Amino acid sequence: MDPLTAVRMLIQIVDAGSLSEAGRRVGLTPSAVSKQISRLEETFGVRLLERTTRSVRATDAGLDLCQRTRPLFEAFAEATSAVRERRHDLRGRVRISATPALGRTRVLPVLAMLAAEHRGLDFDVVLTGARLDFFENELDLAVREGPLDDSSLVARSLGTSSVFLCASPGYVAGHERVRALEDLERHELVLVPAAATLADLPQLRTASGKRLRLQSRFRVNDLFGVRELAEAGAGIAALPDYVANDALASGTLVKLLPRLRIAELPVHAVYPSRRHLPRRVAIVLDALSVAFAATRAAKPRR
Repeated sequence: MDPLTAVRMLIQIVDAGSLSEAGRRVGLTPSAVSKQISRLEETFGVRLLERTTRSVRATDAGLDLCQRTRPLFEAFAEATSAVRERRHDLRGRVRISATPALGRTRVLPVLAMLAAEHRGLDFDVVLTGARLDFFENELDLAVREGPLDDSSLVARSLGTSSVFLCASPGYVAGHERVRALEDLERHELVLVPAAATLADLPQLRTASGKRLRLQSRFRVNDLFGVRELAEAGAGIAALPDYVANDALASGTLVKLLPRLRIAELPVHAVYPSRRHLPRRVAIVLDALSVAFAATRAAKPRR
C-alpha cells in the first residue's frame, strides 16, 4: 500500500463525511476504502477514524494528519497543473476589473492581443470605478489607480499616471491666458465628481498656501466625457495622461501650466495570492507589465 494514497483517501473521507461517498468519488468500494485506512492506522500505530454503523469521523490524530498534509497535496496538484499547461495551449477564463478609462486605454488592448495569441483564453472584463471585492465578484485580477487600501492583496506596480490641466486651442484663444495658479479662479473647469475637491490638492495652492476658489460648470462621471467637453471648448479639464495624450498629440487639446502635474497616481495590478496564481492569470499580469512599461517609455509629442 502507498501511504500517500491512503492519506489522500483519508482527506477524501473527511471531506465527504462517509466511506461510501469517498469511495464513489475515486471509484472504490467502501470495503476497499476501509481497508486502506486500516492499513494506514497500522502503519502509524494510531486510530485515525472513529467508525459506527451510521457515521464516520476523524479522530484528533486523523484531523491533525489531514491538516498537515492537505497543503502538500494542493501544492502537488498546482505543480502538475502548471506542467500540463506548459504542454498545451493556455485555456480558461480570466475575470479582470479596471476603471472605465484605464480599462479602455491600457487594459483592453492587452487582452485583445492575448486573445489573438492564445485561442483558448476567454475574458470577463468589468469596467467600473468601484473597488470590487475579489471573492464576492470572483475576480482573478484588478488594475487599480491610486493608493492601495487592502493589505491582504498582492500588488505589482505598473507605474504611475500623471494628471495635468488642459484645454482646447479655441478655449485658450478666447479666454484670459493662464499664467499662474491664481488665474484658474477666473476660468471654468470640467471635472469628474471625484475631483470636486481639486482645490484641496497642495499642487493647486499658491506659494503662500492660499486655497483657490475654483468653479466647476461640468461634472461628468466619465473621463472621456470630460475630455470631449474640453475638446469642445467647455472649459479647463484635469485629465490623466492616458486619457489626454492622444488629444494632445493631435492638437485638439493643449497643456496649461505644462510644468505643473496636479497629481501622480500609482497604478497597480492586484490579485489575491501569489502562491496559487494560475498560469493564465500570470500571463495576463506579465503582459500588462510589459505594456505599461512600453507606454511609460513613449513620450507624447505635445
